[in-house]
Amino acid sequence: MPRLVVYSDYVCPFCYLATPALARLREQDGIDVEARPFELRPAPAPLPDPRAPGLIAAWEGTVLPLAAAAGLEMRLPALRARTRKAHEAAAFARERQRFQPMHDALFRAVFLEGRDIGRIDVLVAIGVAAGLDRTELALALGLDSYADAVARDEQAAAAADIVAVPAFVAGGEVMEGLLPYEVLRDWLRDVTDRSEP
Repeated sequence: MPRLVVYSDYVCPFCYLATPALARLREQDGIDVEARPFELRPAPAPLPDPRAPGLIAAWEGTVLPLAAAAGLEMRLPALRARTRKAHEAAAFARERQRFQPMHDALFRAVFLEGRDIGRIDVLVAIGVAAGLDRTELALALGLDSYADAVARDEQAAAAADIVAVPAFVAGGEVMEGLLPYEVLRDWLRDVTDRSEP
């Protein structure tokens, strides 16, 4: 089957809700799943108010029931953060073969621990727990060493007309939204069938 590229953001609850299905595709079906960044609210876009009644209602009516059905523990974050630096930290981790532990830890930091992943000191602490070198990560984030890599990935998402996450790309085709494991698996099989001569 083709490689599956997944665009997501660490503050997107639906991206976190997609993680069990993606883990099954990797572990059960042997799919090469490659996560890529998509910053939902880059500066200077305003960050949403975490106490807004509409947001709370959406969580209670949609997000939390979906999390329960997926067997995921989640909490409505008490704060909102910019995620550009988190994506840079993930890119740093990818080069050091620690991407998946860092990726998973960033989602947990937002939806379980309520941490501000927009702060470099928080990202460094998360990175150290994921097996990264404290000094190297702090220096890379402070110098914006991975800003261009993140920007290139986001440009690729824009070129693929991706406007919402999670978004899934395989064989030149795109699917967006929270999709069950079975839907993703069958879609990947169909993409494979269509790409064969």
